[in-house]
Amino acid sequence: MTILEEIQNKFPSFSEKEKRIATYLLKNNDVISNINISTLAKETETSPATITRFAKKLNQDGFVDLKIQLSMLKNNRNMNEDLHSEVYHFYTKVIENTEKIVKKSDLEIAVNSIKLAPRIFIFGVGSSGLTALELTQRLLRMGLNVISTTDSHMMLITSAMAMKNDLVIGISASGETVEVNDAVMHAKENGANVLSITCFPESTLSKISDTSLIAYSSVFVDNKRFVNSQFAIMYQIDVISTMLLEDEKLNERMSQTIKVITRGNQHREIGKNDKT
Repeated sequence: MTILEEIQNKFPSFSEKEKRIATYLLKNNDVISNINISTLAKETETSPATITRFAKKLNQDGFVDLKIQLSMLKNNRNMNEDLHSEVYHFYTKVIENTEKIVKKSDLEIAVNSIKLAPRIFIFGVGSSGLTALELTQRLLRMGLNVISTTDSHMMLITSAMAMKNDLVIGISASGETVEVNDAVMHAKENGANVLSITCFPESTLSKISDTSLIAYSSVFVDNKRFVNSQFAIMYQIDVISTMLLEDEKLNERMSQTIKVITRGNQHREIGKNDKT
């Protein structure tokens, strides 16, 4: 595990000041070799003592050792690249780091859980709610019995419906969305199996899940531009979807769904032409 991966894994357990340091280092690790401890303290509105304690939490003797670890991972990308290349770099970094932290065994467990569940409930709010709807559409097209809920009140009602052998999927980038966590916990108490997709393995959502898929947080790439906060989670969903379609039965159902949708679109086009 690299020092950057360790910082992300431990992020939820840091104090607020330590989180400022962690976020700065994760976003600016390519220039850390030119920063001394006093400058870093000023940039993060902390203190040299806080930075030293932060380094020790990462099993480093002090800031110098932490700096060496980060400098070894220095990114050599061309700083004069255009905006198109920058966005490409952001997305590439998200995918590469997601690939580093995801466990293939967890992906296999997630896929098997989806295939075996008699009912699937998917919870998410905000941007994660949109991702939940996307996952729901995909699973429905494979003929699976799935319901998604993005309203906090309906989540609690739906969670009460979950029973033993059902699968509940909680989606939250932070892993600390109260509405999602409460609904997931209620479903778990009813005996449901819980799968989560989040960016932090030590988050509340991850800890209450039976299986948790970890995605790299785009906040650590650039949070000042419109870089999709759900991109890494969507990448995980793409992987899951592809693995599910390796199943002959699910693949056949997907093909049938596509045929029905295509026929419906053709009929609508014919109707429009007849009216004109």
